[in-house]
Amino acid sequence: MISLFWRQCMRDLLLVWREFRHLLNASLFFIMVPVFFALTLPADSAHIRTTAPGLFWIATLFAFMLQSERLFVEDFEDGHLEQWILSGYPLYLLAGARLLVHWLSTLLPLLLLTPLIGVFFGFNRFETLVLAASLVCATPALALLCALTAAFSLGVRQRGMLMALVVLPLAVPVMIFGSGAVSAAIAGQAVSGLLALLLAASLLAIILLPFAIAGALRVRVAG
Repeated sequence: MISLFWRQCMRDLLLVWREFRHLLNASLFFIMVPVFFALTLPADSAHIRTTAPGLFWIATLFAFMLQSERLFVEDFEDGHLEQWILSGYPLYLLAGARLLVHWLSTLLPLLLLTPLIGVFFGFNRFETLVLAASLVCATPALALLCALTAAFSLGVRQRGMLMALVVLPLAVPVMIFGSGAVSAAIAGQAVSGLLALLLAASLLAIILLPFAIAGALRVRVAG
């Protein structure tokens, strides 16, 4: 099973490399949202630093949604998902490999851009580190929520609209704690509790959502 999981990971890594432009689109969106919004404020505005955490997490959520929209579409259209089901291997294992690659390939460019955002908003080293740590702790939950919605929306015309309607309410707690951790760092308060909550939410999502995603894929293929 472990060898199957890693073979699937290698296959998905190759697919991600071939579709590198999609990663570029998500990364550009991630950095454009907070930067362009900040440009509308006066250079000496005190609101820049206070609004930065919320802008950062809004950009993060939409970057993951943008990257997740076609997560299973090609496999659904070319029959690869049906082959997964007929293979007899646990579908959650195969989907889990796809999700791991999806999360890492989306997260790593965002982490590389995080110091630039920190410099732009005048964050010190600790605040930028908390920004990156909140990404690592919270994005597994965001990625799995987006993937679950992507699985349910297979075959639906307005896929992006459905994802927005479903993911946005579910992601609100994660975004609140994520932006709260960064705001606490800016205010000089303790951040460990908020980061622990983000990590707990991601661990719960990792335990439960792969099975839900596998079930959603079975339903869409059968339908």
